[in-house]
Amino acid sequence: MDVMALASKFIVSKMKKYGRKVAAQGPAPEIPDSLPVTLKGEKWQAGFARAEIMPDLNSGKTYYIAGHGSGHVMEGVLSPVYIHAVWLACSDEEGVLWLSADVVGMTRIEINKIRSMITDSDIIKGCKFINFSCTHSHSGIDTLGYWGKPNLVSIPADGKDPDYMEMLMKTAVTVSEEAYKNRRPGRFFAGDILVPGGLLTKREFIDKHEYLSRFRFAPDDGGNEIWILNFGGHPNSLGGSNRLLSGEYPYFMREQIKEECGADVLFGIGAIGGMDVAETDGDDKVACIKHQGAMLCEYSQKIENDTELEPEIKYINQPFYMPVDNNVLTLLATRKVMSFRAYPAPPEESELGICTQTEMTYITLGGRKILCLPGENFVSTVYGSYRPAEDSATGEGPEINPTPLAVLADDPKLIVFGVTNDMTGYVVPPNEFILNPTQPYLNGYHDRFDKNHYHETNSMGPLSQKRIADTFEKVLANFNS
Repeated sequence: MDVMALASKFIVSKMKKYGRKVAAQGPAPEIPDSLPVTLKGEKWQAGFARAEIMPDLNSGKTYYIAGHGSGHVMEGVLSPVYIHAVWLACSDEEGVLWLSADVVGMTRIEINKIRSMITDSDIIKGCKFINFSCTHSHSGIDTLGYWGKPNLVSIPADGKDPDYMEMLMKTAVTVSEEAYKNRRPGRFFAGDILVPGGLLTKREFIDKHEYLSRFRFAPDDGGNEIWILNFGGHPNSLGGSNRLLSGEYPYFMREQIKEECGADVLFGIGAIGGMDVAETDGDDKVACIKHQGAMLCEYSQKIENDTELEPEIKYINQPFYMPVDNNVLTLLATRKVMSFRAYPAPPEESELGICTQTEMTYITLGGRKILCLPGENFVSTVYGSYRPAEDSATGEGPEINPTPLAVLADDPKLIVFGVTNDMTGYVVPPNEFILNPTQPYLNGYHDRFDKNHYHETNSMGPLSQKRIADTFEKVLANFNS
């Protein structure tokens, strides 16, 4: 048995022991079903603000680039990184906040801290709910923890910088207050456009769902429009050799839209599991991400099916328990590398006997359906087109997979904002889920078609999709009742 296999065996044993310790706490507290909240009014209101979330370049500190291998020390800046906020309401009395930051992800624990800080603001009145999305830039600062310096068996140390995290949280409050103060009445529209060849995938999905979705607020005073954009591709094209801080293609897309259209943009990623934005030929990766931004800027201006939305916001925010089988991520959590709280789980749900509490938010804006999810969903888990048994990694057919989320919502264009309000890793359909038999979650594995299954190593486990689908089905029933 090689060193990595021995290390994996030790980690599994240690984490099962940890699971038994968690189980001694007694059963996890029951989570009640959430009821829908509806905000109506005579007129849409919206406000926008943004601010840089740059590290202190004169501090002499070490900052780690997140998203590829661990231990990648930041060596410079390619582009600034930002946090954006949009206040959206249907009246003067109540509204919601939507934030988006150029970071790879954040745990629900940190996001709930930000929510509490915003709620305590003396400036913002009537805020009913706060969404926090991450653009998932693979060239941002580590805000989760597991991109610090790794040890001999690839287990990283905490890569977060406490001062940077504090600055990010305080800036989230500042931009929220500014967005609220900048609110003004206007009209609100929704549209989308197919971007043919806009996405690529090494997992060879049958349907890539190459849609760019846009919500567009046009203020009555003729000022800058506010766009909320969504596209299902990883901002990761600078690659694992990059050591420069950047917001990747979302940064260049937003800047070009601002220059050409005068619109302020909040961006969020869609179902990005195993999905990348189409790349240009050649080795110039900076030119590549600029090209990606320009492509999406161009398509965002070609949207012709804008539909005006009635001023109504309706949502359910539903916490739920996600089973955890990933022994490596659990080890990182026990070492305080990332924020995590474990709850007991039945043995049929988790080999480790633990789960974590996360959340989803289902929201309609003037009837347009949006689902905010905590992880990186494979596109098939949302929109379908599962592989048949003869082509799947496991040899199992699609009948073992849960119903796709868009089918449950009865909307083939359901808009999904991933890595929102939490980061729980990849969500892989069961008939494609394969682990390394001797090093589960520590190293990837090649299936019977010699395809690399890296994504499973950064998932919570094989039951993630089922738990999300079951929760969403319950949310829809409560939403529509």
